[in-house]
Amino acid sequence: MEKQLSPPLLIEPLGPPTKISARQTFTHLSTFVEHLPPSPQRTQLERLADALGVQVGAIAPSEGEAREKKREAERAAARAERRRTREAARAAEEEAEAKDDKDALEAAIEGEAEAEAEDEEEEMGQNLGDGPIMDDRGDFEYGDVPEDDEDEPDNEQVAMEED
Repeated sequence: MEKQLSPPLLIEPLGPPTKISARQTFTHLSTFVEHLPPSPQRTQLERLADALGVQVGAIAPSEGEAREKKREAERAAARAERRRTREAARAAEEEAEAKDDKDALEAAIEGEAEAEAEDEEEEMGQNLGDGPIMDDRGDFEYGDVPEDDEDEPDNEQVAMEED
């Protein structure tokens, strides 16, 4: 059986509710907004406070528009800064990747040059036991095959005919 949920919290008023005017709401909201860290919620509350300020006459409509333009400029500057940071990180990453590719290419070229030098040394007979020695017994050149081969069947027939 499922566990029962606890009953909702019951808030009991201590006194009669008081009505707050738009001016008092603006004052409390603008004081509260000053202590918030920069965030989208703060921006929304600033816009709400500006709208209330314009409604009650505490802020001129042109000042409210100026504040909104200032917020948009700050947002654009923050966006541009993030873009510059992102592009700088991307450029550094690409540069590091290009350097790694260059180093790998140089290592490959050096490895090929060393392999060619080793091949030349082996061809010249300068292999002094520092690597595997190749056996040349399997190489045949034209005309190296002996003419008398006893394993060949046609040689046996010729030998029989001569008897």
